[in-house]
Amino acid sequence: MTESNLSSRADESVATGTLMPLVSWRKHYKLSRQIFIVIFLLGLPFAWFKGAPYYAATAVIHVAPRASNILQENKEQDFSSHEQYRQFLEQQASTVARYDLLLAAFQKLGDKRFFWQLPKETERHALERLQTALIITPVNDTYLLSVTLESDKKEGLDEIVNTLVENYIENAHENQLIYASKERIQLLYVERDKLKDIIATKKKQLVSIAQELGVTTFVDTAINPYDALLTDSQSAYSKAQRERLVADASLLLFDNAKDIKDEAALDAAVAEIVYKDLGLTSLKTNMYERRSELVRSISGLDPKHPGYAQIKSQLEVIEADVTSATEQLTANVKHMLLEDRRSKVTLAKKIEQDLLAQITIQKKNASSFSTLYNDGLTLNRDIKTLYTQLETVENRSSFLELESKAPGVVRIESLARPPELPVRGGRKKIFLIMVFLGIIIAGGVPIVIDMLDKRIRTAGQVEKLLGYKPLAELLESNQNDDGSQNNTAHQRRRLALALERERKQSGKSSSLILLTSVVHNSAVTSLALELAMDYKKIDETAIVVEVNLLTSDARYVNKDNSAGLVNLLFDSELALSEVINPADGHYPDRISIGLSKENLLFGYQHLQKVLEKISETYSVVILDAAPILYSADTEFFASICDITLLLIAANQVKLGEMKRAVKLLERIDPKAIGFVVTRLEIFQGGGYYASMNNVYSQKETEEVDSRLVADYYKKND
Repeated sequence: MTESNLSSRADESVATGTLMPLVSWRKHYKLSRQIFIVIFLLGLPFAWFKGAPYYAATAVIHVAPRASNILQENKEQDFSSHEQYRQFLEQQASTVARYDLLLAAFQKLGDKRFFWQLPKETERHALERLQTALIITPVNDTYLLSVTLESDKKEGLDEIVNTLVENYIENAHENQLIYASKERIQLLYVERDKLKDIIATKKKQLVSIAQELGVTTFVDTAINPYDALLTDSQSAYSKAQRERLVADASLLLFDNAKDIKDEAALDAAVAEIVYKDLGLTSLKTNMYERRSELVRSISGLDPKHPGYAQIKSQLEVIEADVTSATEQLTANVKHMLLEDRRSKVTLAKKIEQDLLAQITIQKKNASSFSTLYNDGLTLNRDIKTLYTQLETVENRSSFLELESKAPGVVRIESLARPPELPVRGGRKKIFLIMVFLGIIIAGGVPIVIDMLDKRIRTAGQVEKLLGYKPLAELLESNQNDDGSQNNTAHQRRRLALALERERKQSGKSSSLILLTSVVHNSAVTSLALELAMDYKKIDETAIVVEVNLLTSDARYVNKDNSAGLVNLLFDSELALSEVINPADGHYPDRISIGLSKENLLFGYQHLQKVLEKISETYSVVILDAAPILYSADTEFFASICDITLLLIAANQVKLGEMKRAVKLLERIDPKAIGFVVTRLEIFQGGGYYASMNNVYSQKETEEVDSRLVADYYKKND
């Protein structure tokens, strides 16, 4: 609804009225009666056969949430939540009825097993029947587990239950429930021996590698010994290279014939050594002392003195000896320096060559050494890992061996006692239950049937789903009582007044109203004709135009006039008055669809002009159109009409159909839209219309009609 408040918003708390038990029972009373009779008849043999008395024997088992340990706490039995404990308890309940445990208990019973096993019944079938009959349930809010066996024979029930429970406790203690069983401990022993064999094998491999490499340990965090050796060799070789270069430079400094400066350096070094030589210094001292004495002796002599020449000769000898000694020492020192530096060069070259050869050999052997050493490291790590695993296995096996001797987590709380009184049964009680069940089912099935019905049944459903209140709620036309007719008349009159108010508020002299529906048989034609008659009663001229080519209605046709709307569209010379069938005592002015072989209208513009021409004569023009879901012509009329009324037939329209029709109208976006619910039933078991029918009477209806008309004209004067 885009331009009008023709329909008011629905109340949020509106009731759909679909749940009406009395109505459902009245409607389906035959089905309810048949269901009750069937259950009643079935209940007789059921109560007879199932009503035999049953006896029960119950034993109680205590299941502790954790067991007392000898050595240390076992985390396998540490239930961190109540839910985990309940799951453990349920697992124990399943274990009690395990087939192998029942078989062992049967064997312990001996001849007493025939308290349960029937004559000619196989042992397997008896055990499977016993599994089905056992009722094993945890006792709420306790650590207890109840084991109950029911039977129509009370002899031997307590002995069977007690034997089953004792056998379960024995088995649980032997296997220690969540502790490791003997098989688990044996598996640990096998794993321990396997780990020891693997460790011994890997140790032999590690010793062989150590002997081949000449190492004693393999450490992951330490540097590879061969890498360290190769690094040391590289460092020594680099050092030897530097020392050889120093030796070459030292030799070249003294023995380079091409460079005069190098000879000067050699002479300087020789001179320094000669100068510091103690022997030469001592010789010079002695010679110079002798020379001083000779100089003193010769200082007073005449050159012609015989002693003068002798002393002079001795002085020359001293000078010659000093010079000769100095030269001899200089030559020796020079030779010594050169030979020393030559020998250093030779030694440095030899060391360098040997180190290079050593490095070359080491590099050749590095790959095999590294591979073997890494294998040794891997073996060492594997051995450590295996020792860790072995320690874990040995600790676990020792722990389980010790803890297997601890008390179990289950024990017998109380043994079963011989039953004396039956716990259930009784044919009368079961028969009464079947009768009560029959009443419940017989009463519930009709309600469920109506609740599952997807059709629209009440106006409340329409209001709830669409969000707008229907303009009118019209009863089924076959309701012939006065109350129903009066109710329908008032609803139809309210609809006419609402449409007239809408026309007055819009300020138009005439109103074009479209009546369409969701499906066929929605009483569209009846409402259109009766609505036009109501307009006549409130002094408004109205005419009904049939625009439904799918299903034409005989009430529009006059025996004296067969022309209709289609003829008016075909024949331009045909006057409007010639196709109008005038009002009579039963029907208002109306125009039939006419005779046509087509199922779609044509000439929409011409048709619209014809409708406008009709509106010049009548204040209200009502179009009786085909259902919106089946006719494309209806979409055209919805787009040009002032008001579009969608009729929703109760007990015929489904929810999905109504939603599709409303979405289609929303897409067309008519000027004003309203909803009318038709073919509503009067539910004698309750409901709005049943109570309204008790209120209306013929006299009260006339007074209400007069008051409504008076109020309307008083408001519009």
